[in-house]
Amino acid sequence: MKKWISLLAVLTLMMGVTACGSDKPDDLPASQNASASKSFTLIASAGAASRSEITFSLSDFAAISEYVKYVSNAIIQTSSYVEVTGITSSQAVELKDVTLSLKSDSKKKIVLPVIDSNERFMELTQLTFLQEIMNEIYRRGSSKLVLTYTSTHNLTSPVTLAIKLDGKFTFN
Repeated sequence: MKKWISLLAVLTLMMGVTACGSDKPDDLPASQNASASKSFTLIASAGAASRSEITFSLSDFAAISEYVKYVSNAIIQTSSYVEVTGITSSQAVELKDVTLSLKSDSKKKIVLPVIDSNERFMELTQLTFLQEIMNEIYRRGSSKLVLTYTSTHNLTSPVTLAIKLDGKFTFN
């Protein structure tokens, strides 16, 4: 009889400790949308190949800042884009061989067409690449991107290439 009481006491104690062990917040949503944006400033000499890097991390998504350690998936939304701005009629601009790639896997990349005007890219090809960025962010906590391009003219006024990631994050 003492064995049964001891066993019951040990099991009750184990259940109590296990129940108190969860650190998940009570208000943890099943999913939540959040956005982050980063940009490259492009300044180059004519004919020179240029390279820049930026890093996106989970902490860039302010709306989920208190839930980052519970992220189990991240899906890119169709409102996400890659955009080139800052091209004016007073400056001749032609960017070619414009490539965005993951630093961790250079095979995961997009090659943009020749850019000579302000433009927003948000087609399936670009969204597929942006999903690769999101996959790396939620798996590793961050994603480093590499931008390479060649300018056929001197860029004296800065041109900006911006990336906006709108994601739906799920939590566990």
